[in-house]
Amino acid sequence: MVKRRYSGFFGTDLEILLKGLGIEHIYGVGLLTDVCVHYTCADAHQHDYHIHVVREAVGGSSLVAHEAALAAIEYLQHGAVISEKEVCE
Repeated sequence: MVKRRYSGFFGTDLEILLKGLGIEHIYGVGLLTDVCVHYTCADAHQHDYHIHVVREAVGGSSLVAHEAALAAIEYLQHGAVISEKEVCE
């Protein structure tokens, strides 16, 4: 799937794919936390998915921007920002 905008949901078939597979939880990893990860998580929240962003698997354009994005994602869904250890539990 080709992603041409910040959010993985914008202008892609991601929503169709996820609904077709019965997916309810989305794990966020990648770059940039303060742009693409944040936008995709916000859209996932708007589509009623449970968001899980793995703190050790994302990075921002700066430490301040990275931490602010994680705080914003956590504000959307309490408990959304998790550690890599929590993925395996």
